Amino acid sequence: MGDTFTLRVVGDGPVADAIVAMTPPLGWDVTVTADDTTLPDGLDALVVTSHHDGVDGPAIRAALAAGTAYIGAMGSRRTQARRREWLLAHGVGEVELGRVRAPIGLDIGADSPAEIAVSILAEVVAARAGRAEVGSVADRDGAFHPDLAPGEATCPGG
Repeated sequence: MGDTFTLRVVGDGPVADAIVAMTPPLGWDVTVTADDTTLPDGLDALVVTSHHDGVDGPAIRAALAAGTAYIGAMGSRRTQARRREWLLAHGVGEVELGRVRAPIGLDIGADSPAEIAVSILAEVVAARAGRAEVGSVADRDGAFHPDLAPGEATCPGG
């Protein structure tokens, strides 16, 4: 995970604001747009907070076409169904739709914009690390850092 990780947030509002506020410690290159559906080359992740077909549909379609590694979108089940129909009507296939995480975020009981942002960013981190299934570290068997030899892991700040 060496090079700079690039994240585009499409949409605005308190969740988008919270995502932006939380990314500096991650060292990610984050851009936010309310309505620009063009995507930069080499984008690693797309997070859609918009609920507007003319914005989120084209952004998701572009990210799928570009092979963006992580694509996720906020919204109710009704918004997801409407978005899905738009994408299907605009040339996106079922297999491609399977790559979109929607609704976005880990199921941690998030309610406030900041908590929702944490759940979204945690899902992006998990996907980036190749973790399809996530849960509590306390419930996991084996090494906490399986890619490191015993004794090589360090505790940040401690």
